[in-house]
Amino acid sequence: MGYIEQSLGANEVVHYRAHLPFILRAFGWLILLLTLVAAGMLYLRELPLIAAAAGATGGILFLAVMIPVWTTEIAITNHRLIYKRGLFSRAAADLQLRAIEQVGLQQGVFARLLNMGRVQVHGTGVDDVDLPAIADPVALQRSIQEAMGTVPSAGTSVPPATRV
Repeated sequence: MGYIEQSLGANEVVHYRAHLPFILRAFGWLILLLTLVAAGMLYLRELPLIAAAAGATGGILFLAVMIPVWTTEIAITNHRLIYKRGLFSRAAADLQLRAIEQVGLQQGVFARLLNMGRVQVHGTGVDDVDLPAIADPVALQRSIQEAMGTVPSAGTSVPPATRV
């Protein structure tokens, strides 16, 4: 059971879970694979100590990339935004939906091609929450707005604006 499930209040339901981009996982596994191949080649050339060092370095780099991927949790509930990171020490930010004033999106060309980006949530009278690069940031932004009730659901109509 993760942090999000443990921190849910009564009548609180998770509407959306954000995930870190797949490219981070691919990068971690690529580092591990390349360093293990290098370690194997060094071992075949009768350099076992250097091979062991290369393998250990690959394992450490793999964990350095993957631990944040494995331990970061981001979710939108019907009451709040929850962002938790950390394995041994935990840093968590909970922002009530009623305190959210603006949701910003940063997404460059390369990030748009990979469907990833950063979301910044600005609150009223509270600290801003800058989320790490996530997969499908537009879906997270839309989920926040829907949970806040600012975006109509599919199939509902918006009343026309009236002139004053």
